[in-house]
Amino acid sequence: MGIPVVDFSKVDGEERADTLALIDRYCQEWGFFQLINHGISEELLNKVKKVATECYKLEREENFKNSKPVQLLNELVERNSDAKIENVDWEDVFLLSDENDEEWPSKTLGFK
Repeated sequence: MGIPVVDFSKVDGEERADTLALIDRYCQEWGFFQLINHGISEELLNKVKKVATECYKLEREENFKNSKPVQLLNELVERNSDAKIENVDWEDVFLLSDENDEEWPSKTLGFK
C-alpha cells in the first residue's frame, strides 16, 4: 500500500464532493497525503524547500538535537538498549503571523 494521493484538479469539477471526502478520510486515517495537479510551479516548490531547509539548519536543528526525545534516544542507543520509546511527539512547529514580526525566523534570508 502506498501513500494516498489526491488529484486537486478534481476539486473544481463534478468529483468535488468525492475529492473533499477523500481529503477528509486521508487526514483522519493517515494524517497526510500526496497532492497532485495543484497548480503550484516546480520552481516555487523548489524555492520553498530550499528556504525551509536553510531555516531548519540555521534556526531549528540545534534545539531539536538538544530536545528531550533526542537525548533519550541517544542514551538508549549508547546503552544498546532494547527499550521502546513510546508516546513521543516528534512534531516541531512554530506559528507565523503577519502581526508579530518577532516570531519570524531572523537568520534565514528570503523566508518571509
